[in-house]
Amino acid sequence: MSALGSVFRYNLGIKIAAIALALLVYFHVRTEREDELTFRVPVALKGLPDSLTWTGEMPKEVTVTLSGRLKNLLRLRLSSMHIDVDVARAGPGRFQRTLSSGDVPVPDGSNLLVTHFAGPEQMDILIERKMSKRVRVLPLVSGRPPQGHVLAGLPTAAPESTTVTGPASIVSLTDSLYTEPIDISARRESFSQKVKLDTKGKPYTSSSSGVEVFVSMEPESLATGAGSAVSEN
Repeated sequence: MSALGSVFRYNLGIKIAAIALALLVYFHVRTEREDELTFRVPVALKGLPDSLTWTGEMPKEVTVTLSGRLKNLLRLRLSSMHIDVDVARAGPGRFQRTLSSGDVPVPDGSNLLVTHFAGPEQMDILIERKMSKRVRVLPLVSGRPPQGHVLAGLPTAAPESTTVTGPASIVSLTDSLYTEPIDISARRESFSQKVKLDTKGKPYTSSSSGVEVFVSMEPESLATGAGSAVSEN
């Protein structure tokens, strides 16, 4: 064993303990200092009755900067800080509110301060009655069958309908719900496929997340000329 190696190995446990203690002291001193951190804080409605729902513009989260002892800032970052907007007393109609630094739930006794509220600040939503309605499921296919093959009639879904629930002003005008597109560009034979319903970006939910779609294919020479809902995207 070399002399240098002996120096490093001598009292190795004590040296490791000293390094760990030094790191703990450094971390303690560092986190006692004043600092600033930026947070993205989720925003949610609180107290909305099950019979009501909403549409409109509401920020999903706001950006704020807080200052204070670094250890308190780090502790807050590990917590589930969020802004709850109380709408328990709000009935059907327009609800407008401006969010501010006062809405940020800073823990009592933490001595943390909101030094910058970047927003977005404005809430402008319409609260209305919730409605449920049974609507048709319309299978949607994309692409074109291989040469010499065609769709033999309209694709069908099982179940053929689903219940959508959401704002009465929108659900009352909704009669159908498409599935996500099914690619038929490489299909030469009839097939069935489980597919999700396309509720992305829509203000209502569906009682069924997906359906089984049956697609009939046949040689073009036997085609009867039946059509279908086709997307060429």
